[in-house]
Amino acid sequence: MVFFRSHQLARHLAWIACVVPLGVSADPAQQFHDEIEPIFINYCYDCHGDGLSKGDLALDEYQSIDSMIANRSVWKRIRDHIDFRLMPPPDEYQPSDLERSKLVKWIDDAVFPIDPDHPDPGHVTLRRLNRTEYRNTIQDLLGANIKVDEILPPDDSGYGFDHIGDVLTISPLHLERYLDAAKEALDQAVHLKPMPFPQIKIEGNQLAGEGGEPSKEGWYFYGNGTASKEVNLPKPGRYLIKVIAGGTSGAGIAPKLDFLLEDEVMHTWDITAPIEAPKEYSTEITIESGNRFKVGAAFTNDFWDETIPDPNQRDRNVRLKRLVIEGPLDGPRQPKPARHRQIYGSREEGQDDRSYMLAVLDRFARRAFRRPPEPGEIEHYLVFLKTAEQNGENVDYAIRHALEAMLVSPAFLFHEEPKTGESHGDIRLISEYALASRLSYFLWSSMPDQQLFDLAASGKLRENLKAQVERMIASPKSGQFVENFAGQWLQLRDLQSIFPDNKIFPDYDGNLARSMATETLMLFSDVLHQNEPVDRLLDADYTFLNQKLAEHYGIDGIQGNEFRKVSLEGTERRGILNQGSVLTLTSYPRRTSPVLRGKYVLENILDTPPPPPPPNIPQLEAAGAHGKNLSLRQQMELHRSDPSCSSCHALMDPIGFGLENFNAVGAWRSEDRGKPIDSSGKLADGSTFANSTELRELISGKQRPLFHRALATKLLTYALGRGLEWYDRPAVDQIVLKAETEESRFIPLILAVIDSVPFQYQRD
Repeated sequence: MVFFRSHQLARHLAWIACVVPLGVSADPAQQFHDEIEPIFINYCYDCHGDGLSKGDLALDEYQSIDSMIANRSVWKRIRDHIDFRLMPPPDEYQPSDLERSKLVKWIDDAVFPIDPDHPDPGHVTLRRLNRTEYRNTIQDLLGANIKVDEILPPDDSGYGFDHIGDVLTISPLHLERYLDAAKEALDQAVHLKPMPFPQIKIEGNQLAGEGGEPSKEGWYFYGNGTASKEVNLPKPGRYLIKVIAGGTSGAGIAPKLDFLLEDEVMHTWDITAPIEAPKEYSTEITIESGNRFKVGAAFTNDFWDETIPDPNQRDRNVRLKRLVIEGPLDGPRQPKPARHRQIYGSREEGQDDRSYMLAVLDRFARRAFRRPPEPGEIEHYLVFLKTAEQNGENVDYAIRHALEAMLVSPAFLFHEEPKTGESHGDIRLISEYALASRLSYFLWSSMPDQQLFDLAASGKLRENLKAQVERMIASPKSGQFVENFAGQWLQLRDLQSIFPDNKIFPDYDGNLARSMATETLMLFSDVLHQNEPVDRLLDADYTFLNQKLAEHYGIDGIQGNEFRKVSLEGTERRGILNQGSVLTLTSYPRRTSPVLRGKYVLENILDTPPPPPPPNIPQLEAAGAHGKNLSLRQQMELHRSDPSCSSCHALMDPIGFGLENFNAVGAWRSEDRGKPIDSSGKLADGSTFANSTELRELISGKQRPLFHRALATKLLTYALGRGLEWYDRPAVDQIVLKAETEESRFIPLILAVIDSVPFQYQRD
C-alpha cells in the first residue's frame, strides 16, 4: 500500500502540516515523511498505487488527511488488514513487527485522533422500545401479560443486538399494532364496568353426598340423591344462586335439579343442556338470618329403561359442574383489581373531573414516560374529557382513552433523554431520570422500579449507584440481562434455526438444543451472580447439566430433567467454547466447520473480526476429489494454499482446528473419516497449541486482554443501544482498566461500563 506517489510528496507535505488534528501526539505530516511513507512504498505501492487499485483500493487517491478522515471506514479496513497481518499477502515481502506497529499507530493518530481531555460520549439515535423491552415495560407498568410477539412486527438487529437505535425503524404498521397492544394491555388492567358482587365458587367435585360420585368434570348424579357442602356467607340478604350443569333427558323428559339450603328446596331447574356442554342456570333467594349454611343440589327424577329403542332416551342423569353463590346483592361489590386502583387511585372529596383526571395522568406519566411530565404535557390529554362528556361517558372513560394515547406516544415508545443535566463544555451529564432508565433497560430490559424513581427524584441515584447496580443484579429481573445480552452476544438464539442432519446425528433434537442453550446461560448467570472474574466464562471447570445433555457429553451419574452444577474435572470440556451450544452453532448440518468456529471466536470472543471473504472464492473440494479420502483438516489446508484465501484462513482455521475433536453437535470424537484428528495449530501471533485444552489456555491466558476488551465492547454496545465508533476507544480502555483493578470480576466490569463517559453523558 502506498500513501502518496513519490513525485507528489513534496507538493502535499506542506498542506498536510496545516491540518494536523487536535490531540495527535506528534506532527502526522512530519512523521509520515520520516517513517510512514517509506514503509508504504516498500510494501504496498505495487498493488495500491501508481494506477493500480487491487481490491478497489488506490491509496494515492487520498490527497490529504482530511480526505482520509472523510473515508474512515476505508482506513479502518486498511488498519485492520495491517494489524491482523492480512496484508501484504503471505507470498509478498513482509514488514517487520515494528513497521506494522508504526503504521497502525500513525493511522490511529492521524485518521482517528482522540483527545482524552475532551471525551466524546457519541451520538445515540432516539430509539424505540424493542419487543422484549415493550413486553417487560407493559408488565411492570400495568401488570398485564400480552402476546407481544403475535402483535408487534419483529425487530431488526445491528451490531449483534436487536435494540440498536439505528435499525429500530417505525412504520404506520407499528403504530397500528402499538395501539392494538395498548388496548389489550389496558383491557387487562382497567375495569370500568361495575365489579361483580362477592362470590363463593364450589366445584362439583368438592361436594359430598349420595346417588352420585365426584369426577374431574364435577359431581355426576347417576341416581336420585343429594350432594352438599357447608359454607360461610357474609351476612343475611339477597343472593344470586348459579349452577352450571348438563344432563341426559331419559324418555324425553329433562332431569330436574333442586337447589338446597339446609336441606330445604329453594328452587328447581329443568336441566335441558347436554351433559357434555353444561350451561348456567340461576335464581335469587333471600336469607333472613345466619351466615353458616349447608348448601347443595338434589337430583329427583332419575330414570332408566333399557327396553326403549333409542339408546339416547334410556337414561336420565345430571352432571353438576359448579355451584356459585353471589352476594349479598344489597351489599358492596367486589373492589376493583389492585392494578386498576394503582392507576386510578382514590378521588378526593369534592374534586372535579378535570383536576382528578390531571392527577391520575400525572401519576401515570411519571412511570410510563420514565420522567416527570413537561409543563403543559398532561393538559394535552384533557381533550379526551371533552370527548367523553360529548359521548355521555364519565371521567373514568376519558382517563382510559388518555391512557391509550399515552401508550402510543413517543414519550412511552422511545427512550427519550431530554437535555436537563449539568453541562460540561461540549458534553452534558444525563439527568438522574435518564440514568435510571439507562440502568433499568441495561440490566432488566424494562422500566425503572419505584426505588430507582425515588432516588432519581431526590437526586441521589448517582451517589448510590454501586449499591443500586448490585441490587439490580441480585434481582430475579436480571435474568433478562442474562437472556438478552448473553443470548445475543453468544448467538444462542440462533440454535432454534440449526437443524443438524438427523441421519448422521439421530440423538439431536429440540430438547437437546434447548438444554445446550440453558447450559450456557446458566454458566453466564453463575459467573455474573457469583461476581467471578469474567475469564471464568472461558475456563470454568464446572458447568450445568441435565440427564439428556450429560449423556450427550458422555458424563455419567446425572438423572432427570433438572439442571444441576457438575464438575468437569477429568473431561476435555471447560468454558463456553467447549459447550454444545457454541460448537453446534459453528458447524454445518453434516460436518464441523473450522472456518465458522474460528470466525466465531475472533468476532465474539476476541473482537478481531476477519474481513469479509473476497468475491468468487473457490469452494471447499469434496472428500476424495484429490484421489484419496482426506480428512477435513487436509481439505482445508489444500483450500488455504490458494493465495487469495490464505491470509484470512490463517487467522480462522487454526482456532477451528483446535476444536475439531468436537463434532458438529458438540460430542467428543477422536477420528475424522477413520483418521486420527490433529487438533494442533498456530495462531497469527505465533503461539502454538497441541489440542483444545492448550487452545483454551492460550485464549484465556495470553489472549485474555483481547477477551476483556471484546466483552467490554459488547457490554457498552448493549448498554448504549448503538454501535461503537473510533472515538469510543478511550471509554473502552478505561472500562477495561477499571475492571482489571478488581481482577476483572463481572460486577466491577458492569460498573465500569455504567461509569463510562458514553453511559453517563450526552453531547450538548
